[in-house]
Amino acid sequence: MLNLPVFDTTNVNVWFAQLEAIFQAKKIQSQMVRYAYVVEKLPPEIASDVLDLLNNVPIHNPFDTLKEAIIYRTGKSQERKLNDLFNTLQLGDSKPSQLLRKMKNLLGKNSMSDSLFRKLWMDKLPTHTTQILATLPEDLDLEKTAEIADKISDAATISSVNAPTLRDTPREDEFNKLQQQINRLSEQIDRLYRERLSSAHNLYKSQRRSRSNSRGRNDVYCWYHRKFGQAARKCTKPCNFKQQPTSTSCQKAETPFPTAHEDGVYCWDRKCQPSILR
Repeated sequence: MLNLPVFDTTNVNVWFAQLEAIFQAKKIQSQMVRYAYVVEKLPPEIASDVLDLLNNVPIHNPFDTLKEAIIYRTGKSQERKLNDLFNTLQLGDSKPSQLLRKMKNLLGKNSMSDSLFRKLWMDKLPTHTTQILATLPEDLDLEKTAEIADKISDAATISSVNAPTLRDTPREDEFNKLQQQINRLSEQIDRLYRERLSSAHNLYKSQRRSRSNSRGRNDVYCWYHRKFGQAARKCTKPCNFKQQPTSTSCQKAETPFPTAHEDGVYCWDRKCQPSILR
């Protein structure tokens, strides 16, 4: 009795390749004997698909005939395989190298550039794995790249299992305390900044008021001094205008008209004595 593998519905071609290898090793060449072994291993749902060949055993090459019928009737169409290749197939619990082999099986005899196939495979890998693989030479054999990806995946798995969680280590408390200290320090700096900004603003307002009041007190002039300045001869209170003392003298007038001093005082005398104007 041969120990044959269980029928693989996901990859019928691989299952038949295994059977033929066993038949060759056991030197089983008879088509009828091979046919009988296959029928014995078929699950009910597969057997129903080839029921006509089970009820009427082919006369010529029954094993080869049954094999072709099973592959054709139960196998996925090329469109479905390509859809699985691009959309459905994911890494899951498989290793990157296993994923690569599944993708090659789905691709079958269809052609695809090596660079596109490599990118399609890497897009299905974890981000940290693809970041490391991106540093490798692009012309590195894809099988070698898959082996490196397996090692990266194994290392990540071991690291995640052995790494202690923060809750299990005393460093979590230290981190929390440090974070609280940083928060308090940040609040103190922010409060000091606001206080200094407010003080500077109040000082600026106070200085402006002081200058304004001082200017208001010193610049109180009466109507006469605002209009005539030094030449004003009258003054009404309040008035803070300060008369600037100057000295001058009248020159002989060449005309009979009066001569005006700098302060606006008219002199009718041709020979005016020097005087101090206020």
